[in-house]
Amino acid sequence: MLPSDVTEDASAVDDLATEHVLDSPKAGTRFLRGSSMRLAAFGAGLAVSLGATPLAVHHLGPAGWGQYATVTSLMFIVAAITEGGLGQMGVRELSVGEARARDSFMRDLLGLRLTLTLIGAVAALAFSVAVGYERVVVEGTAIAGVGLLLTNLAGTLALPLAADLRLGWMAVTDFLPQLVIAVTMVALVASGAGLLPFYAAPVAGSAAALVVTASVVGREITLLPAFRPGRWRTLLAQTLVYAAATATGSIYFRIVLIATSVLSSKTQTGFYSLAFRILELTTIVPWLIVSSAFPILVRSAWNDPQRLRYALQRLLEGSLILGGWFSVCVVIGAPVAIHVLDLGAQQFNPSIAVLRILGAAIPATFLLATFSYALLSLRLYRQLLIVNGSITVLAVVLSAALIPEFGADGAAVVSLTLEIVLMLAYMITLERSRPEARPSLAGTERIALALALAFGAGAALAPHPVVGVAVASAVLAVTLLALRAVPTELFALVRRR
Repeated sequence: MLPSDVTEDASAVDDLATEHVLDSPKAGTRFLRGSSMRLAAFGAGLAVSLGATPLAVHHLGPAGWGQYATVTSLMFIVAAITEGGLGQMGVRELSVGEARARDSFMRDLLGLRLTLTLIGAVAALAFSVAVGYERVVVEGTAIAGVGLLLTNLAGTLALPLAADLRLGWMAVTDFLPQLVIAVTMVALVASGAGLLPFYAAPVAGSAAALVVTASVVGREITLLPAFRPGRWRTLLAQTLVYAAATATGSIYFRIVLIATSVLSSKTQTGFYSLAFRILELTTIVPWLIVSSAFPILVRSAWNDPQRLRYALQRLLEGSLILGGWFSVCVVIGAPVAIHVLDLGAQQFNPSIAVLRILGAAIPATFLLATFSYALLSLRLYRQLLIVNGSITVLAVVLSAALIPEFGADGAAVVSLTLEIVLMLAYMITLERSRPEARPSLAGTERIALALALAFGAGAALAPHPVVGVAVASAVLAVTLLALRAVPTELFALVRRR
């Protein structure tokens, strides 16, 4: 069965010719429904990942898993730098620009992304050689570069879907790569493969996403990239500060893992990598939700400031609730999560403490996702560049100070510190630059109280993590309802369902 908003694609395109879908009353409903579908797709992807990742972790061991995660983190940094905010800029331009200019813009963007990705992949390969990684890691970096190219192409082609709030198809392309990667990893474990073939699993997932995305948007835009350096210079000149701001805001977290691989042992890197993988799965959620709302934020910042503040207020409240719940679950349930991914072998027991430290950072991650996209929608690029550049420098300094002596635990403390500092810096930046857009903190104290009660109830049952998580979740739900701290839009969505 196709996503429900797929059947609305034609009407959405027609709306663009008259009233833009982002200006219509349907925008909020489409966002809530579409983001719910993407969350469901994320949940399904998480389920298939949990079926395959423990097998791969157990098969590769701490050292092998650490080497695998090192390459994926290196590719993430390269992706952030070469993407440089071009994706968000593309959504922004497609959200407020004229429909007839889409095709030419997309062709230029495709050509630019292809070129930058190839340069970045070569640079990553050179880095892996320069720092003295083992041969299997260097070869894995080369394979992962191919996957990065396919991923960036699929992501660029999906921009019209995001701009038009056709989030059902995006849910499909969110889930499909996870399914393909999981199936590939299971097959590799069953065949007794070494580390190197595992680097090809994300390549297969990216290829599947590219095929589906191209088949959907190919009816609307040309799939041929344009290699016009003159046009590229115009694009980059318009987005240089924007690109630098978003790139530096994406790489700081991965710098910690790369620093661990260079400054500590393969085993310590493995301990941190497994905990980081769990954190990564949970922190996809805030960026998925807020990025789905980004077209609405951009459009509102352009023509309706009151609507922007309202949207940010609801995102803030929802982020605090979801982020707090995720944090409670991760901190209390860390032993179970690690043992499940380790298949009970207890090779990764030191990762439990690492995960608990990282879990405490989750609420900050949810909140900074909201504030980050608020600053982007308001085009406060220079302020973002200053803040993100500073946090990148702080990541390097703290990593050098803590990781050599404390290993994985030190890396976790660095990550926790960075998330909190960055979230507070975003809040202060929004308050000073556009105080009229800053959402109110009134009412968040009720959410904070509910989270504190939930964590206390769950922590009292710490010897039984599963029971503790269940009790904490129940206490949180009951308290939020009793305090009327849940955004009314969520109730409306449930009633319509």
